[in-house]
Amino acid sequence: MEPSDFISLGISRELQEQLLTMEITVPTDVQIETIPAVLAGSNLVVQSPTGSGKTLAYLLPLLNKMDIESKDMEFLVLTPSRELAAQVVKVVRAISAERFKTVSFIGGASQIRQLDILKEKPKLAVGTPGRVLELLKKRKINAQAIRAIVIDEADKMFSAGFMNDVRAILKATLKSRQVLFYSATIPRELREDAPEIMGNAEFILIGEKSRIPETIEHHYILCDKTKRNQLLEKLLRFYKPHKSIVFIQRNEGVGPLAGRLQEQGFSAAGLHSDLSQQHRRDVLQKFREGATSILITTDLLARGIDIEDVDFIFNYDLPLDEEFYLHRVGRTGRAGKPGTAVTLLEEKQKFVIGKFSRYLKIEFNQIGLDKQDQVFIVEYNKAKK
Repeated sequence: MEPSDFISLGISRELQEQLLTMEITVPTDVQIETIPAVLAGSNLVVQSPTGSGKTLAYLLPLLNKMDIESKDMEFLVLTPSRELAAQVVKVVRAISAERFKTVSFIGGASQIRQLDILKEKPKLAVGTPGRVLELLKKRKINAQAIRAIVIDEADKMFSAGFMNDVRAILKATLKSRQVLFYSATIPRELREDAPEIMGNAEFILIGEKSRIPETIEHHYILCDKTKRNQLLEKLLRFYKPHKSIVFIQRNEGVGPLAGRLQEQGFSAAGLHSDLSQQHRRDVLQKFREGATSILITTDLLARGIDIEDVDFIFNYDLPLDEEFYLHRVGRTGRAGKPGTAVTLLEEKQKFVIGKFSRYLKIEFNQIGLDKQDQVFIVEYNKAKK
């Protein structure tokens, strides 16, 4: 097999020609490993790093298998966030040249509009588990016609508590349907529950240790938890980032932190999953256009943010683990551009930096602020020693 050729992977010439219009010419590792298996109808659990081409790895073979003449919805793609669902729909429409109808089922969107689109007989649906399950229970979707279900960002499904809905969706469909889990990491629960969830499944692991672009600098700074707000403000004034994302752990903290930064004269906005879809779309658009320069958000939305020219990431709260750190900092340093990630932490949390350094094979510099609030290097690569 010639790995530079999508056709030799089993993809139609029509789809390959559409990929060429998108300037996609060479399949990635995850596409080479999984496209033939998806075409063969195998159930898969796939682990592959962020940015490795997972979305096309499942969309291309599914679209290749689609029966355009059938009036049934054939494929479901489940995502943990509205933003990721919107991205997947965008990719589907691009590679299919809109030859068939695609619909997104997400909370916060008009259910009446979504029901109207169902009358147009969409072939593929992308949505969040809660809304999809709701429509299945109302018998608005013919569950028996679904040929394949993709669970995208499976690790997020577990961490966000969506797996009960996912299981209910799978239970509503025929046992003969294909199940595909794609994720940057494979949670222990999925490894243990895979036989029950999907029967026989093939595990495909691409790049156990996800790589972070070398153009990103990683810093950490020690501070008292009660003084994080003041420290963040000083760092923002010193660095003057063009576009920065501040990550915190909980939804309820987003609004207050954004409000405080606004009071201090910063162009800041908050983005969290409790906002309406339109509000979230407006916040992202203003950030994308540069009308807002600082975005405060949570891990749940990290993978749904696809914004160019983000030059700084601030971890106001520590990421839960190494993979969450990876997904946060993956918003910067794209396309060979420089980026900087700064993590605020207490002295007792310092050991976590060592874990991140060893697991992700990156180096951290400890920074500090002098009396004039100027950043200086306390020690280079201290976490690796």
